[in-house]
Amino acid sequence: MTAQPAVRLERGDISATVLPDEGGVLAELLVHGRPVLSATPWAGTVVPGSAPADSEALWVERWRGGWQLCFPTAGQPNPHAAVREGFHGAASQAPWLAVSQTADTIALGWADRDGLSAERIWQLTDHGVAVATRVHNASAETRVLVIAEHLILGGDVLGGPLFLDVPAGTSLRPLDYAGLPEGEPVAWPGNPAERWPVVDRATPARVTGLAGVQPQRVGARGPHVDVLVEWQGEDLPHALLWQELGVSTEHPWNGQVHALGIEPTSTPHGAGTALDSDLVRLPPGGTLEWSVALTVRWASTPTPEKGTS
Repeated sequence: MTAQPAVRLERGDISATVLPDEGGVLAELLVHGRPVLSATPWAGTVVPGSAPADSEALWVERWRGGWQLCFPTAGQPNPHAAVREGFHGAASQAPWLAVSQTADTIALGWADRDGLSAERIWQLTDHGVAVATRVHNASAETRVLVIAEHLILGGDVLGGPLFLDVPAGTSLRPLDYAGLPEGEPVAWPGNPAERWPVVDRATPARVTGLAGVQPQRVGARGPHVDVLVEWQGEDLPHALLWQELGVSTEHPWNGQVHALGIEPTSTPHGAGTALDSDLVRLPPGGTLEWSVALTVRWASTPTPEKGTS
């Protein structure tokens, strides 16, 4: 495939950059000129790969930040999978074909050699962005899938303390930092001493599963911003919550990555298809559809100075 350029989308005071050749990632989102998504310190030196990352280290090396789809799996590759897997799925950093585009939308397509395909449409909204995805299995075999919207907030969203608003009835599934299950699930927000709803300078580097999120929405609110992640799709009943506020000092994080992941998922863990829990099984001829919207409202929006535009 010929290299595809970065795509710039604009709608009023909302703008975004999509990289079709790197998983169709929404690499940047500006709401009223202010950055919303996380960007890694090594984003400017990323070299896209020609094959799926076979390890977490390689995937992270290619990761600029932003929001991409982890698919057809998420987390560590399963060495026993019927179709070879890469870390966070082959589609997460593979080229997607830019099919069509308007000023504020872009449609992308991806397919593997085994009959699985996906269509994805990014669309800017008045206060953020939305994405709609449709997956089809044209093969003669059932495909075992994990789906994760790797939506990683950063920028000015993390410019102050946040309080997470998670629906009542959600279960917190303890995970280690690799996303693997450890311990028994408890009702959100868990042990008060762990301060899961609070995101501030005292927050440790950690990840957890949010199981049975209903309604399908998680908010993050602070004195400076109101963020809402909403999604629809019966195959994404859970979410992952990742908190990394410059705490991890080992390479390549080096205490410089600031990220808040609110990630709608099909599984409340990061163990991929190796753990037979909440896996999606898509039969021959089957389709899946889901959508996710990110809304950002700042407490105050800068206005242009007199004489500027």
